[in-house]
Amino acid sequence: MNRIVFFTFILLSFMPLAVKSQPKIVKLKRMDLYSTLPATVLDGDTVGVCNLSTVMVYAERKFPDAKEANMYYLLRYEVEQTYPYAIQIDATFRQLEANLKGMTTEKEKKTYLKEMDKVIKEQYRADMVGLSPEEGRILFKLINRESGTTSYDMVKTLRGSFSAFMWQSVARVFGNNMKDRYDPDTEDKEIENIVQLIQMGAI
Repeated sequence: MNRIVFFTFILLSFMPLAVKSQPKIVKLKRMDLYSTLPATVLDGDTVGVCNLSTVMVYAERKFPDAKEANMYYLLRYEVEQTYPYAIQIDATFRQLEANLKGMTTEKEKKTYLKEMDKVIKEQYRADMVGLSPEEGRILFKLINRESGTTSYDMVKTLRGSFSAFMWQSVARVFGNNMKDRYDPDTEDKEIENIVQLIQMGAI
């Protein structure tokens, strides 16, 4: 089962303050030390302008029973395991697409895709063999979150329609779907909450 997940995956390769005019640099003098701050003039007053990072406020998680707590922490573990790979795959695929756009002949593109397929296998082989089917399912979801592209479409780009169809069939046998799309508002809301905690450095 791990081998199926491995071979399926291997194919993949501040909120600014509103201003009314162009900010200008204003020197502020404190204790004979100068520093600069972007500023703008609003209604005749000079107002400093700065960018603020988004701040998320969340309550301590409470569970009705041990079973639900265990399910949550298992999901959190699986997301923590797979999210870094989704980021890497997104970056790799974006670079791949950019490189393909610069190629003029089908022969050149075919040779490049073949080389990239080999590189991806070598890069992720050791890590992917340990993924469970559920981790594979979550990875498919997170890939779509990061890239906007399904795993199926990535395989189709790398290997063509027939290979994408075959590997989708294999994935379906094990309860996975390479065409799965990420739904942060309903089905994947819990995964989204965990990803945001990761991005905040809270876990």
